[in-house]
Amino acid sequence: MNYKKLFIGTDLYIKTSDQEKTERIYLDSAASNLALRLSQEISQEYLNYYANAHTKVHAAAKFTTELIVWAENTIKDFLGADDTYGVVFLGNGVTFPLNRLALGLSKLRPEKDTVMISSMEHHSNDLPHRVNHEKVMYISGFDEKGDYIGFDLAQIEEQLASSNRKVNYVAITGASNVSGEISPYHEIAKLAHQYDAYIIVDGAQLVAHAPVSLVNNEDPLSSVDFFVFSGHKIYTPGSPGVLIGKKQILAQMEPIFYGGGMVSSVTLNDFTVAEHLSDKEHAGTLNIPGIISLGCTINFMQHLDMEKVYAKEQHLINYLYAELSQIPEVILYPNGNIINKVGVICLNLQNIPHELTSLILNDYFGIAVRNECFCSHPFVKDCLVEELWDIEDESAVNLYRGMVRVSLGLYTTEKDLEFFVQSIKKIIGNIDFYRMQYELIDKTNYKHRDFDNDLKDYFDIEKKIKNYYEKSYSS
Repeated sequence: MNYKKLFIGTDLYIKTSDQEKTERIYLDSAASNLALRLSQEISQEYLNYYANAHTKVHAAAKFTTELIVWAENTIKDFLGADDTYGVVFLGNGVTFPLNRLALGLSKLRPEKDTVMISSMEHHSNDLPHRVNHEKVMYISGFDEKGDYIGFDLAQIEEQLASSNRKVNYVAITGASNVSGEISPYHEIAKLAHQYDAYIIVDGAQLVAHAPVSLVNNEDPLSSVDFFVFSGHKIYTPGSPGVLIGKKQILAQMEPIFYGGGMVSSVTLNDFTVAEHLSDKEHAGTLNIPGIISLGCTINFMQHLDMEKVYAKEQHLINYLYAELSQIPEVILYPNGNIINKVGVICLNLQNIPHELTSLILNDYFGIAVRNECFCSHPFVKDCLVEELWDIEDESAVNLYRGMVRVSLGLYTTEKDLEFFVQSIKKIIGNIDFYRMQYELIDKTNYKHRDFDNDLKDYFDIEKKIKNYYEKSYSS
């Protein structure tokens, strides 16, 4: 199946440094996916019926309320969550849901002053827990030799046992945005529950790429308490962050946002918080179009079958890894064998700063990748220790504190990856030429000497508004 035609932006053409137009190859899906066309079209159609929720006395409001409930149920079904779970929409990514959990759970169980976090986490699943708890125990993904080992269950159990049951919860990534490794979150959940700790899984990099099931009926101890993900990382930019959690626990947590819709009664002297979870957690007006659009995407992904989606991505990422492994000048991170992973590969080219590599890929080949540390500084630093240590010129170290990340989506094809590999080889073979085309600004960033893409050449927003106004009102 040609997935490319299903997404907006897969037919984008951009100018390269030779002023020729080339089809853009988007390999930055771990940061944000391109938009599923179907969801955007349906949500636009829904706007004909748009109204706020919280009432059913007129048709549009009734439709909106029903569609929000439909989206909640669709998400729960997609994630294998039963009626003991509730769905909360917060912010525009996982940052808001994780802050809500960190603050809420710290207040709910103040006697448990410790959290466990892996050293492989995105800052969103690290900093909120640090701020709201007195102690943090880190799960290291590296052994004493500096080799990557991922999640060591024996080490995790040993740390839990040593905590004297002071651990409030374990917060781990569902899939790393650096290594791509899928964590054994059910096994970790079982260990956490044996020591009276909850588990939070950051599913931002997982839900679009592999099947997820929060409930394990055969072994209830291994079920997940809380799961968060970002709509923009599952082909729905503009949609909210999502928290799926055990209703029983969420009901005990004090609200952190106050305002309209989350109370059952208000007087000048007092107010009563609503008992219904969706009301209690949703102060103010929800991102209704975003929620409906996200529900459409999730429903469509169910039709695709996530097992098949995962198998397709495994084929592509294994192909890319095998091809890059044959190029001596390519350094792949981390330095261990990962069996279960989503479509993410981090790399560097020997003696070429990550930003320079990324700029050349964009400016000369039309390939969009991401570079630097991907909001996972500790993990990236651990991966780079040996490489940075070998740099003799200390003034150049900052240029090498990062990586190039290639990340795949449903629209990625083997042809895209073939072109990426060929481009990497061309960069390596002609690096002296490419270096001459860029200048170093303030010893930290590179800039092409005579080429840059101008936004207005592609998308002049003020001109579009003016044209619309003149067309609509000039007569």
